[in-house]
Amino acid sequence: MLPGQELDFNRPNSAALLDLLKRVGAANLSVGRIYEGHINALYLVHLYATPEQKKQWYDAVTRDNALFGVWNTQNQNGIVYESDEHNLVLKGAKTFCSGAAIVTHALITGNISSAHRNGWQMIIVDMRNIADERIDRNTWQTLGMKASGSFTTDFSGYQVTENELLGEPGDYFGQPHFNGGAIRFAAVQLGGAEAIVKYTLNYLRSMDRTEDPMQKTRLASMITDITTGDLWIKQAGKNFDEWSADAAKSDGLIAFANMTRTVIEEIGIRVMNESNRSVGARGLMAASPLERLNRDLTFYLRQPAPDATRLAIADYFINHNHLPDA
Repeated sequence: MLPGQELDFNRPNSAALLDLLKRVGAANLSVGRIYEGHINALYLVHLYATPEQKKQWYDAVTRDNALFGVWNTQNQNGIVYESDEHNLVLKGAKTFCSGAAIVTHALITGNISSAHRNGWQMIIVDMRNIADERIDRNTWQTLGMKASGSFTTDFSGYQVTENELLGEPGDYFGQPHFNGGAIRFAAVQLGGAEAIVKYTLNYLRSMDRTEDPMQKTRLASMITDITTGDLWIKQAGKNFDEWSADAAKSDGLIAFANMTRTVIEEIGIRVMNESNRSVGARGLMAASPLERLNRDLTFYLRQPAPDATRLAIADYFINHNHLPDA
């Protein structure tokens, strides 16, 4: 991700980066969720930071092992920038703050209205300056992904310095990077689905049931699904590298990312259903790794606006009157 490193954002490394995210997701979906946020934050730094900011934040990663996160979700008491006599001060909270207790640098967003800036502004907050009691651990009562520690965090009273503001108002939603970035969390989700297939196969082997014709049929379905997902992820990475700098292909990149996200969601649901049929109730008992994987993937697949995403896919191809590029 960082300049000169193996997955440098300045080079066409998206397919390899997605493969890394998939492998992290296969190991642990909660870790994958946090790590995807780290990658997302560093990519936004790559896109919008000044040279001085890049040096500061890249050095924090390489020298201090800093962990970044992106927290955009909020309720009615969301982030606003307020002015006191001398400074800008944050007021409000963010929800679903993945890794809130361990992230060292939080990229958050909020409304700013000043003489020089107006709109939805990014800022990278040094979490060492946020008191621990500002992190509400009671807000993360979920079916799955509990280990991601996605707690609500109150930033009220945080004094803003100019060098913490990232980019200009509105940059966070800049396309095709905003919607096109969905391929990253889709890769993590696919890793979770692959882990479910692996555990299912190992369970059937342990029970000497791999020669059962119905079990073979289910395995064939699951393996076909994750292979299909892997092809989608690889193509999504290739497209991102080739299309993201071409304004004429921005809409196509977003459409392909939306399709990738949708396909991976459907694959995850099918894999869980087939695994549950193969393993039965034992796979939903807490002692089984499948129990956690099912909970975590079920929760993680619930990304915002799934119906709107499908409508956007249809609108793109209706309006452009052609089949997808590949």
